[in-house]
Amino acid sequence: MPFAFILVFWALIADADIFSSSSATEVISPSNMDLEINDPLKQLSFRDYEEGINRNELNMLEVVHRAVGWHPLIAEAIGNLYQQRQGVRAARSGYFPQLSAGIVAGHDSEYKSDGDGHAFQVNISQMVYDFGKVSSSVDFAKAGVQRSQAEVLQSIDEVARRTAKAAIEVQRYQSLLVTSDAQIHGVSAIAQLVQIRKERGVSSRSDVLQAQSRVDAAQASKQQVEALLRRWRSTLQNLTGFRSPFRVTMYVPEDVAQACDVESFNLMSVPDVLIAEASRAEAEAQLKSAKANTWPTFTLDGNVNQYLDQNYVDANALNENEKAIFFNVSMPIYQGGRISAGREGANYALLSADAARDTAQLSVTQKYREAQEEAEGLMRSLSALSARESAIAETRDLYKQQYATLGTRTLIDLLNSEQELHLARQEKNNTIFDLHLLKIDCLHSRGGLREAFKLDGTEIQGVEVLP
Repeated sequence: MPFAFILVFWALIADADIFSSSSATEVISPSNMDLEINDPLKQLSFRDYEEGINRNELNMLEVVHRAVGWHPLIAEAIGNLYQQRQGVRAARSGYFPQLSAGIVAGHDSEYKSDGDGHAFQVNISQMVYDFGKVSSSVDFAKAGVQRSQAEVLQSIDEVARRTAKAAIEVQRYQSLLVTSDAQIHGVSAIAQLVQIRKERGVSSRSDVLQAQSRVDAAQASKQQVEALLRRWRSTLQNLTGFRSPFRVTMYVPEDVAQACDVESFNLMSVPDVLIAEASRAEAEAQLKSAKANTWPTFTLDGNVNQYLDQNYVDANALNENEKAIFFNVSMPIYQGGRISAGREGANYALLSADAARDTAQLSVTQKYREAQEEAEGLMRSLSALSARESAIAETRDLYKQQYATLGTRTLIDLLNSEQELHLARQEKNNTIFDLHLLKIDCLHSRGGLREAFKLDGTEIQGVEVLP
């Protein structure tokens, strides 16, 4: 048995670094996706943030940080990343001795004295050279890690995008609520004016009823805005994990305001492009593996048999212990075309991955340009909408004066001017927040959300995100 124990000790020492792990935090950096990090097998926690809100108003940066800090979509991607890390460890194990042990039992008819025998066996095999079979497996596993890292970034960007857009919608309807209050105030002032004129005998009861109907319509419109505001606050509440709804300040980060002003950007910061690059690396590793499979594998094998039945040993003139060591060479000769087909298939997979990478780059550029052009159009329209609002407000004031003092304007003219002013304010308001949504699209398409919302350099659910 001493030789068996030596083999076991050799295997455990050689395999020691496979079982070792570091307590360092996982680091993901788009600019260095092939960086090798020794990471621990971490216990994922799909946290439910149940603590209350310290205040009832948060800004956009705070809600985005809150969302990425707990959302299970990111936790799922991180779990897949740690799983892929273990795949690299498993692939690297091919470099180290493969140790196995067992007990065999059977009938031996080789010798004159037949007998039943039992033996304890220890086998060990060490790959000496395999023309890249193991290294290609390691490369494939590393590419899987790169893909998972990019998918973590993709999930962070997706949660940040959803949260930022929900926050903008909350801002929109908070602003529209102010506009609705202004409309109610305006038509209520007209209704009061009509009531005074009626008391003086200048206006009829029908004018009073008509003005009151506009007040009721304005109040109904406000209730619709409040319903939509509650809906978006609920959406934002779900994204951030808070139990109760909250207000969002009207603050918009400077990087968001300037999001569509960038003429060129680094495609390698976009998760979709990084995923395509990782897929290409996987295809390259598969091609390398397919080529390596056509070459022989050299191994050094050893085994020890410890016979457990003394009668069997004596009857067959055997030593109680048998030891052997071999140098083996194995090579596929004919596999029905499987190896050549695998090699050709890997070549086509690499061509496909090249095309997929180009497609991802084109798609990213197209999405950014489309959002940029649409944002520029809305920016140009804002000045016209502001001028229109000012002109209508001045017209409304003139109509009100002419109705109250000169009698040259009808009640319908005055009510319609108030309604037109409200619609102009509403259109301008919606244009402003549509523009903010497009700027979020600009950031998302060029991979700029993490920088804009100060997520780079922070630890998100146990993973450090770097530029």
